[in-house]
Amino acid sequence: MAFGTEPRRHLALGLGLLALFAFFPGWAHAQSGSPVHRYKVIELPLRPFHVGNSGKVVGNTDKNRAATWSLHGGLRLLPVLQGFPESEARGSNQSGDVVGFFRNSAQSRAFVYRRGKLLMLVGDHSRALAVNDSDQIAGESAVPGKAPVSPVLWKQESMADLGGCCGGVARGMNNHGQIIGDVYDQDGRYRAVLWDGSQGMRYLGSDNNYSSAIAINDSGHVMVQELGKGLYIYFGPGKIVRVGIANQQPADGRALNDTDEVVGGYGPSFDADRAFVWSEKDGFHDLNDLIPAGSRWKLQVATGINNLGQIVGVGDHNGKEYVGFLLVEEKTAPPRRPSSRP
Repeated sequence: MAFGTEPRRHLALGLGLLALFAFFPGWAHAQSGSPVHRYKVIELPLRPFHVGNSGKVVGNTDKNRAATWSLHGGLRLLPVLQGFPESEARGSNQSGDVVGFFRNSAQSRAFVYRRGKLLMLVGDHSRALAVNDSDQIAGESAVPGKAPVSPVLWKQESMADLGGCCGGVARGMNNHGQIIGDVYDQDGRYRAVLWDGSQGMRYLGSDNNYSSAIAINDSGHVMVQELGKGLYIYFGPGKIVRVGIANQQPADGRALNDTDEVVGGYGPSFDADRAFVWSEKDGFHDLNDLIPAGSRWKLQVATGINNLGQIVGVGDHNGKEYVGFLLVEEKTAPPRRPSSRP
């Protein structure tokens, strides 16, 4: 399935090899759990990348224009930048800031949309991918003297290189300033990393292997995808839990909330993806099994989940491809609580 600029490419150059992932005995929760939620489906007028805890959805329209949507505010198009025909909104925070990037055939430019004003971030070939409630922004940008783009942090209108010898990307961050992403090593492998103020940059995946850090929550838990090991949540040194996928099929994790629920897409091939949700408590569920029968939806990939359990993604609906959706739980459930894991 082709969607946006990062369909199934969190491990940008290598995890197209997901079909080669092996199953290791003892990696729990590969089976489906008992359904605990059912969802109603709301069709969205954009293709979403992220849903915030306020319910604001960010993404881009079918005309490749950055936009936001909310239940009460509807669709709102973000401003355009002259010379850049396409744009994407990739993240938002509780203050309503939206980050993303403009692009043309030659380069991309990172932006933040704040209090009704479009602000361009410093850096060439830049993309802003996440923002926290302290207005810190993570992404990638060209850095003088280094490989094409490097992981960077924008704060108070300045940009800081997060390090690494050979390029990479900062893909996500939490409200404690912890940042996750990938860096390339000297052998050309991309490796999952976690940055924080106290310990600097730490590798999360196995040595001498390809891995990618996809998402982080406010508990500091990180979703990692690793060649040969699949998808797992990193809770700390020596503490990981595998995300078991039905029938051991290839999967692409996309988002993680504060209750350690994972969403993404899975399937035998890229054009046969199906959206899923997983948690350690409830196991694996195909989201298509949790929506009303006869809805004429095929949910292909879930791209975001917030702490209310609202899920966004893209699927096919009534014969139309790449349609955005929002899933909202149909029944009242107990309040969601952050994970009790350390």
